[in-house]
Amino acid sequence: MKTEDRGAASGPADTGGGAAVEEPVLCVDMGATATRAALLIGTRIRMLRDPDGSAADWPTAVFADGTGLLVGRAAVLRGRERPEALRGELPGDLGRRARVRAGERSWLPDELVGALLRVLRDQAETIADRPVTTALLTVPAGTGAADPWRAGMLSAARRAGLTTVELLAEPVAATLALGDAGGLRDGDLVLVHDLGGSTFTAALVRMRGPGRADHDVLGRLTLDGCGMRDIEGAAQATLRADGAPGFAGPAADGPWGHPAHSDADGGQAYRDRLLKAAGAARFAEIAAHFLDRAAACCEEVLDTARVEPGRVAAVLPVGGGGGSPVVLGHLTHRLGIPVRAVERPLHAVVRGACVRAVYSARRTARPRRPAAGAVPLTWDLPGGRGVLVERRVEAGAAFAEGELLARVRVPDGSLHQLVADAGGRITAWHAAVDDEVFTGDWLLTVSADRPAAGAGMPAPTGRAVWRTHAEAVTAVAFSPDGRFLGTGGADRSVSVWDLGTGGERASAELDDDVTAVTFSPTRPLAAARDLAGGLVVLDHEQETPVFVEESLSEGGDLVFTDDGGLLVAVEPDRTGFDAVWFTDTWKEAEPGDFDSLPDGIPPVLVLLDDECATLSSPSFWRILEEFDDQDDFARLADAYDDLFGAHARPTVLATPAVLFVAGHRPDGVLKIPARGVTFFACSSAAGLLATCAPAAGVTVWSLEDGRLLRTLPVEDDALCLAIAPDGSRLAAGLSDGTTVIWTLTRTAAPAVADSVFRSDERQETAP
Repeated sequence: MKTEDRGAASGPADTGGGAAVEEPVLCVDMGATATRAALLIGTRIRMLRDPDGSAADWPTAVFADGTGLLVGRAAVLRGRERPEALRGELPGDLGRRARVRAGERSWLPDELVGALLRVLRDQAETIADRPVTTALLTVPAGTGAADPWRAGMLSAARRAGLTTVELLAEPVAATLALGDAGGLRDGDLVLVHDLGGSTFTAALVRMRGPGRADHDVLGRLTLDGCGMRDIEGAAQATLRADGAPGFAGPAADGPWGHPAHSDADGGQAYRDRLLKAAGAARFAEIAAHFLDRAAACCEEVLDTARVEPGRVAAVLPVGGGGGSPVVLGHLTHRLGIPVRAVERPLHAVVRGACVRAVYSARRTARPRRPAAGAVPLTWDLPGGRGVLVERRVEAGAAFAEGELLARVRVPDGSLHQLVADAGGRITAWHAAVDDEVFTGDWLLTVSADRPAAGAGMPAPTGRAVWRTHAEAVTAVAFSPDGRFLGTGGADRSVSVWDLGTGGERASAELDDDVTAVTFSPTRPLAAARDLAGGLVVLDHEQETPVFVEESLSEGGDLVFTDDGGLLVAVEPDRTGFDAVWFTDTWKEAEPGDFDSLPDGIPPVLVLLDDECATLSSPSFWRILEEFDDQDDFARLADAYDDLFGAHARPTVLATPAVLFVAGHRPDGVLKIPARGVTFFACSSAAGLLATCAPAAGVTVWSLEDGRLLRTLPVEDDALCLAIAPDGSRLAAGLSDGTTVIWTLTRTAAPAVADSVFRSDERQETAP
């Protein structure tokens, strides 16, 4: 059995100075027709070769011989005699949840894939001379946690004895194969052009800079029947029709029928023979149909991501066609984007996976403690566990001491009531209905450390300045649990930042200045909208966009319903909504889907004509030029309370000389003497209202009695504000591209890194 030994200084095996892994890692790129695998030992990459073909390309096939399963080249050779016992293109079966036939019996798809992985693992253990139980498997981009294909691949890995498995998106692995020699910088866009055996995939990847190894996939698209096997088949058919010597016979049947898949080098010799027989010009003409489809696929990915070709730093050709002069020439001519070559494009994905495995060994996470002002709630359950069957109080709502918060069914079938030991407000739930929960689980977080009425506001215990955008920061928002901050800017970008680490968790580019950022109360989603009518929704847990819309009105606000089931785009004039989407499918709601205003949308102000309600957060309510009669506003507030009742939110109305606040308490309207206000944010949980005005800094007021609590100086004009749901932090976006974050409570914030929030110091960082 032969193996290839490549030192760490050889091409992509140079892991950029990463420390050697302590245990061997099996890295696998399983394609539809061929599988490539490598063993990472320390920082050395050793390609695994198929013992029946001596090539580092294993056919993704199994053969059931009645006593067991053969894999790879051995399976293909036996399958020529008994094709009914051969099963190929194994990954395609994983997501179908149905048994497949091979030989005398049917098999689960993960059994067949697991058999191939087991043989790869056995060879890896022979080379390593010790057990190999850790693997890094590449998967198509966009394969989410709930994808049955992903579950099938993990099940196959377990069957193969691989107990510790990491998954990596194939386009990200391909870009990692460039190594530091790629010359790309943090933020550069790379278009991965993956021409495989039977499919073509285009993916747009944003580089995260050297040493990060966690690039973002901004978009991808796959075409079936558009791979090198299809091009070779068309060329073979053309030559056969022309009576070319050596190609006159009938076409071979089956996915590995043609000679390309009997060559020890993975078919390169056969491709060379095809090219020589047809001539470069004729072969290019034959391939043009497929390559034009591939190029159109690339253009569609860029168009969907709203990225002009001129903004793409490089196109990276990988896969079986990655090194073909015909493919490279077509790329250069059609897309007009610089082509960046990678050593051995056929093995780029698996070699990039090895690079990632080195960095994965260094990825650590420290325990996270509750944020300042947050109190975790847990209960002792009879039998130690149960199922959450009902949540009586949802996130954002207040509760009293002794109030019923939830019900749990314990193992004997009885229901137990989970009640509050003190009053407060729920910041976030960490368990959903039907989830299994255990004694000691942190089921929900409630707010605490609210400033007492008349006590004033304590001095901020920390202040940080982050450079979040290249131009002015135009929108800020905290996540419901206070762990993340969303920012949008005039540089046409939106980002989600981890307040504990200072790292950027997710980001996207839009077509114009960002006007609004908001978070889902139930899922790790952040939505942003721009002046050009664009909308993007980011999953900051998966670190990728999940929904894009481009046909809204210019500007306007966004809001999720209380249960997170709907996302509402508010019209720019705040008199209605542009569109409503169901967040489980991102299907747009039709006018007939709602008889009235959907429950759970936080309204801000009722219009007296009764036609519709404003569905905006108070932060984005427009400044009215002429309105200073408190009595009129009181009547408006009364109508507001009558119509919305329990769904009421604090309502803020700004005039040039004064702010009116209603809905934050049941006993009337509060008048605050804030002049020239351009933006404001409020928190009922903390009893705080924050305002900003040109050259006046940020001012914090009490919602108890309207008193001025504190003025916080800033280095430039503040354009937008946000207060964390529990009132523990305040954020301001400035016109110089920085975001200032204050910790407002007396308690330290253990969930925030010292390098970000250090007491009484001004920190400027670029997370």
